[in-house]
Amino acid sequence: MEGSSAALISSQAILLGAETRTSSPVRVLRNEHYESVNTRNLYPIGEGAGYTGGITSSAADAIRAVEMRMALQ
Repeated sequence: MEGSSAALISSQAILLGAETRTSSPVRVLRNEHYESVNTRNLYPIGEGAGYTGGITSSAADAIRAVEMRMALQ
């Protein structure tokens, strides 16, 4: 991991997510398991991905995505 940011990449992490201060009218498509339809192991969730409209609903979307992912293991 030389040259990479520890805040973005970690061998210790179970879940990594980027916090952004944007919202978008564009929706990043995902399947019924919350995974991106065209990028494996990418889970578009929350307002920036076009699925929610605020911090509380974004948190709920994240919880559902994590629960779905854990159920698949």
